[in-house]
Amino acid sequence: MPNSLIFIGERPSNLEMHIKGKPEFYDALLLSKKSHHPSSHLSYHSIPFHQSRVTIHIHETNSQFNCHHYSLQLIEGERPLSEEDAYDIFTNFAIMEDNKVTFLMHSRRKRIKLREKVNPKNLLAHEKQKV
Repeated sequence: MPNSLIFIGERPSNLEMHIKGKPEFYDALLLSKKSHHPSSHLSYHSIPFHQSRVTIHIHETNSQFNCHHYSLQLIEGERPLSEEDAYDIFTNFAIMEDNKVTFLMHSRRKRIKLREKVNPKNLLAHEKQKV
């Protein structure tokens, strides 16, 4: 699997793939170990980078995803892709180079909003004046 594009899912044929999940930190740890056991509960599939060009057609967005010499390119279909759609497509894949694994992920943490205090304290300063 070194130097390849990795996805989690099924590969019914050489020209078809069904993505079943997005790689996460635990997947990166498993893939980066040299003793990766292929019979894990998730099935990892790879597309080697040494192939001249790999084009993946994405049915949901009617777009294409090209992989060519360590370059990833997303080509819009009939309708323009939002930034969120494009980000969602890229998060389905991990890139493995030797024993290093890189992946893009959504942060599931919600931003914390600071509450405004209901009755903020007022500080007053004054000088005593001689009368």
